[in-house]
Amino acid sequence: MPKQLSWEDADLLMRFDELAAQEATRKAIDWFRTTQLGAEAPNMHPILRDAPEFVYVSRFIELFETMGTLVKYHLLNEELVHDRWMVRSFWTFLKPTIERERRTINSPTLAENFQWLAERNLAWSERRASTRRSRSA
Repeated sequence: MPKQLSWEDADLLMRFDELAAQEATRKAIDWFRTTQLGAEAPNMHPILRDAPEFVYVSRFIELFETMGTLVKYHLLNEELVHDRWMVRSFWTFLKPTIERERRTINSPTLAENFQWLAERNLAWSERRASTRRSRSA
């Protein structure tokens, strides 16, 4: 059963926005935007641990894993998260790296809540687009 919206949800979402505004996260988001958004052929290769960008990958994994965990346990409203964050885009970009990391450290559950949230974000986006098309028809 979905969690009802509350002021606590708004506060938690604002805290994620504060995390996104921190310099380290801001650099990660800027890196994501310049490498991924608007690219005709996005980089679908794993980012290696020794690459300088791996720190950005780690930042996103931590951010979205936490967000996914809070949504999964109904501590943060899922609708609010989907309306604010494009989790699926980050997951698509980082999936090869996360899958490689899962194999490297033998941890098949690494970023599982991030993956779960991204899959739900995609389904939410498709439902929303479908609803919009029905209304405009």
